[in-house]
Amino acid sequence: MDTNCQIRATGAAVTGARHLRTARNGQDAVAVWIGEAQGAVVVCDGCGSGGSSEVGARLGAQLVVAVLARELAAGESPADLAMWMRVRAEVVTRIGELAAAMPGDRARIIHEHFLFTVVAAAVAGDHAAVWAIGDGAYTIDARTRELGPFADNQPPYVAYDLLEMPQEAHLEVTSAAGGGSIIVATDGVAELGLDAIAIERCLAHPDALRRRLAVLARGSENIEWEARRVVRAPAPLQDDGAVAILAWRGRPS
Repeated sequence: MDTNCQIRATGAAVTGARHLRTARNGQDAVAVWIGEAQGAVVVCDGCGSGGSSEVGARLGAQLVVAVLARELAAGESPADLAMWMRVRAEVVTRIGELAAAMPGDRARIIHEHFLFTVVAAAVAGDHAAVWAIGDGAYTIDARTRELGPFADNQPPYVAYDLLEMPQEAHLEVTSAAGGGSIIVATDGVAELGLDAIAIERCLAHPDALRRRLAVLARGSENIEWEARRVVRAPAPLQDDGAVAILAWRGRPS
């Protein structure tokens, strides 16, 4: 990253303690892009009941950030709902093409591999915005908003578009004037709160955010010598977690 650039961003994803115990892959993913005067970050969370939903989450994060990068570099604004609709449409099309190339029942393939939530942030020109489908959380204008929980623990997924069950998306726009920052997170991290994330430290040290999440995903042990026992505390981050930070100095031009 060019540290002199007005746009700064970082992101990290780790496997939570619950999945570490059962030797399962982490189902959360993150993607980051920085342009000349634009930037975008994305976190995705794979559906817990999908046997291979980490596939969709990782592909989804990369697809969303790639389409955002193209749109923003072409001069589109994060404040424009039509831009986000184009991002959504292209991501769904790409997922559909992958599902069509795989053997077996189409609906089963989508449920097994491609159900994931999205929380994305972008900044360019006069505006910054957060766009989301599903649960998670974000901090914008020094205010945190949680997305969900949803009824029956069933958040909306962008891939439901392929099953003729389109879900409502969330969009919040803010001014980019004077500088600012946005944090986006999957629901595992959202449960712990976003206030403790040290934005400047994470941006200054490329691995700081991942290390912080890795510590949260580990339990602790303390020895009480007089009682001759070991006291174990569970890991705070039981679920998988992904966080991304997008920050800018001054008004991106």
